[in-house]
Amino acid sequence: MDYKQLGEVLAATLNPQMRQAAEARLHEIIEVQGFIPCLLQLVMSADIAMPVRQAGSIYLKNTVTKYWKDRQSDAHPGEPVPFSLHASDRIIMKENVVEAIIHAPEIVRVQLLLCLEFIVRYDYPQQWSELLTKVHKYLMENNYQFCLGACLVLHRVVKKYEFKPADDRLEDIDKPMAHFLPILLQRFHQVLPDESSLSATVQKHILKLFFSLVQFHLHGSIASHDVFPKWMALFLAVLERPVPHVAVEADEDVRAKLPWWKCKRYAMQILCRLFERYGTPGNVSKEYRKFAEYYVKNFSVAVMETTLRLLETYRHGSWVSPRVLHQAFTYISTGVTVASSWKVLKPHIQTLLQEIVFPLMCYTDDDDALWQEDPYEYIKIKFDVYEEFVSPVSAAYIFLNQSTKKRKDVLKPLMLFCHSLLSQPAHQLDPRKKDGILHIVGSIAEVLMEKPPFKNELEGMLQAYVLPEFRSPHGFLRARACWTTHYFSTMEFNSQELLMHLADAVRVCLTQDSELPVKVEAAVALQSLLDNQESVYDHVEPHVVGVLTELLTVIRETENDDLTGVLEQLIKQYATQVSPYALDLATKLCQTFVQLLDVSREEAASDDAYKAMTAMGILSSLQTLVMAVHNNEPMMTTLESPCGGVCALVLQHSVIDFYEETFGLISQMTAQRVSPAMWQLFGLVHECFTRDGFDYFVEMVPCLHNYITVDTAGFLSNPQNVRAVYSMCEKILEEQDGEDSQCHACKILEVILLQCRGNIDDLLPQIVKVALERVTKEIKTFLCRSMCLQVVIAAMYCNPAVVLDVLQKLTMPPTGEPVIGQFFTQWFQQSGTIRGIHNRKVGILTLCSLLSNGSRSLPAAIAERIGQIMPATLNLFGGLDKAYKDRALREAEDTDEEEEIEDDDDVEEGEAELDSDEDEVDEEGQEYIEDLATRAANHLDDELDDDEDVELDFYETPLDDEDIDEYGQFKTTLLGMMNFRLSARPRPGGI
Repeated sequence: MDYKQLGEVLAATLNPQMRQAAEARLHEIIEVQGFIPCLLQLVMSADIAMPVRQAGSIYLKNTVTKYWKDRQSDAHPGEPVPFSLHASDRIIMKENVVEAIIHAPEIVRVQLLLCLEFIVRYDYPQQWSELLTKVHKYLMENNYQFCLGACLVLHRVVKKYEFKPADDRLEDIDKPMAHFLPILLQRFHQVLPDESSLSATVQKHILKLFFSLVQFHLHGSIASHDVFPKWMALFLAVLERPVPHVAVEADEDVRAKLPWWKCKRYAMQILCRLFERYGTPGNVSKEYRKFAEYYVKNFSVAVMETTLRLLETYRHGSWVSPRVLHQAFTYISTGVTVASSWKVLKPHIQTLLQEIVFPLMCYTDDDDALWQEDPYEYIKIKFDVYEEFVSPVSAAYIFLNQSTKKRKDVLKPLMLFCHSLLSQPAHQLDPRKKDGILHIVGSIAEVLMEKPPFKNELEGMLQAYVLPEFRSPHGFLRARACWTTHYFSTMEFNSQELLMHLADAVRVCLTQDSELPVKVEAAVALQSLLDNQESVYDHVEPHVVGVLTELLTVIRETENDDLTGVLEQLIKQYATQVSPYALDLATKLCQTFVQLLDVSREEAASDDAYKAMTAMGILSSLQTLVMAVHNNEPMMTTLESPCGGVCALVLQHSVIDFYEETFGLISQMTAQRVSPAMWQLFGLVHECFTRDGFDYFVEMVPCLHNYITVDTAGFLSNPQNVRAVYSMCEKILEEQDGEDSQCHACKILEVILLQCRGNIDDLLPQIVKVALERVTKEIKTFLCRSMCLQVVIAAMYCNPAVVLDVLQKLTMPPTGEPVIGQFFTQWFQQSGTIRGIHNRKVGILTLCSLLSNGSRSLPAAIAERIGQIMPATLNLFGGLDKAYKDRALREAEDTDEEEEIEDDDDVEEGEAELDSDEDEVDEEGQEYIEDLATRAANHLDDELDDDEDVELDFYETPLDDEDIDEYGQFKTTLLGMMNFRLSARPRPGGI
């Protein structure tokens, strides 16, 4: 195969008029031996245009990720083995991919690294033991490019083991890395004096590699007293060295992405991780306690001093990248709880809080520009949960909380500083500084509400400094007033008048303010007040319809997913008041969802994570609305049109991201009745399963259960309904790898059997057969085996004669013996281990049915085991009695816990402050982590406790009715057996 000809085909894929034919040609030749080496040659050929090389690298990555894994084990009996790459092509790829990564341009290297990552996942170390030998060879070369490529490859190998437990890492990565680390350290020192971009890039990737190596596990070879100090000195040197002029003069948007600043970022990130996870004596697991003492004694002071110098340069106006600043605050936040670090930090604490944290908390020029130009983006950023992992403001917030909560003599000077600014005349105080002060006060609201010197003054503070800002001409201050009210919403108000003023002010901001960011903050604050202040509920009630209407408008405009949670809670809290307006509310929710989804657009909600979260929240709110009016049948009927239309839209257009919520909404709509409109959705659910919803079967099960049990007559009226559900369960049992899905399929089969007893006898043989065939294959969990057997037991309860006949005709491979004997042997043997009230109850009733027939009418295989039936029944009764008692006990404990929580709410106290020479010790956290580790090591979580209800018991059947008395049924069976034996006994003096 010629790589230039292949290049022509790839070039054609870039032409819209030729793309379809070119892609078809690629599909034809992808399975030809030699295709992968040819494609790799094209990617690395300088005489091929770069767009074609890039397209080739992407196609190579896609081919490797799809076809590298050996698919022989995926083939079903009698079916052809799915295609996987030829062995010779794999060998050539592994022989050349490292060199390709070293020499490739960056735009191509990215795709080659993804190829490598996938190959490492499946082949290293068993089928690619020589990989690290090649990496070592290139690391030893005195060449920047070779060193960079070797580091990139080694990093991908390390990442394979990043999240694995220590025992699974030792041989394959920890021991090899003990050999590589001295080489990497040497290379780092060699390139450190060089200020070039390539040198900084090599340094950056060595640091990234080191971070991945120590993120979750610190091997002894790294922690040794010979090795660890050398790396620590290196990290500090990276932080201390000045960046070259080119990194200072670049635009701010570019600076943070330059390798010199990324080196500082990763050095700081490593130090944070080492300190937090391994270096705090009071908060580490037992295996790291000695290292923590070693770290604190030898490194904590030096690292803290270096971090403070970094922050000092920022305080004096030098630029520091946001990620480095974030990590610096993260480090000193951890240092607050360690005495040796606190001694270094304490003299600087007020300077840090007042001159660095406070300015960060203030409204900035960048904030104002974004508010004015794109308020939607402003809201998106301010409510982005991922910001706390990267934003200096979020890290400063944590440091502020830690220092005021954990250490003495921090809070009082800070509050005096805040009060001095707030006490200035209004015309003298910069509104942005007031925003910063309220931001600080709200951030430590929890601390202030716990400390006696301050908690008594909070109402006065809210009255004097927060309430007036609801009328501020500055939108950001009105938003901050709402935000501050939110954070003080849990306090005990002595003045109900003040509380109602705050509630009114927040409500007015939501319904009447012209600025969208203010409305969003007001909505969140109102919900928090309603959650924590009972008196606000009645106060807001007359306005709830207007609040909900405006909230829907804001959701439609901002597409903010936090607000859908607020909406959902409001619907729950005001269910009665909302009911008369449910149709209008549902219609607007559905319109908003359709706007977000907009299946006609290329950029639909499913392609935008932010919009997707909002759309999911709307579907969840619709579920809540349906629950609120579920007892109002006329209203439920009116809701079917908008809600059903949304569900149909999602299913018809295969919007997979919303399948789970859609099936949940269908389940709510069919919980009490199934109308003709809802039966139309049943057909769409089945079509969805057969098309692309196979992996969402578990999410479909609640609505399938409703269709079967809520409207059994409707379900049986069309034989295709029964056939459709059976075919879905059959496909899951035959083709699905996940045993959770298979357990749910068995449960639905059992529900059909028990709910439709006497109406589906023609389907019984097929149901029994598919369940037993699954038992003959590998089963990993006890629950899956138990549920398969449960299907057969339920079928036997429904029609013993048909099922026993099937069991006698089915044979066991490879012996060819009837399956009936093996089935009953296994059932009787497992009778003491069957779990759940439902499963035991069905088993007892089925055995009663067999006993009542007498041994003469039973097949020989059961008659031979007749003596085992009574012990098995008693085993089931023993487990059932215990399960009933355990359930009653758990219900009583739940009630007691609720009462204890209510009592605890009244006596909650704040954490004790630490003295300057005292470390924080989290003994409970350490014990919990060690207990989890012990449980994991002993596999204690592999199975459910014997007395625990089976989760699938949630899906009820007619046998779960309390009127069905298994104890009475057993007694009747025993009396019948006794009477039968008496009547069958020969009478004295007979003929």
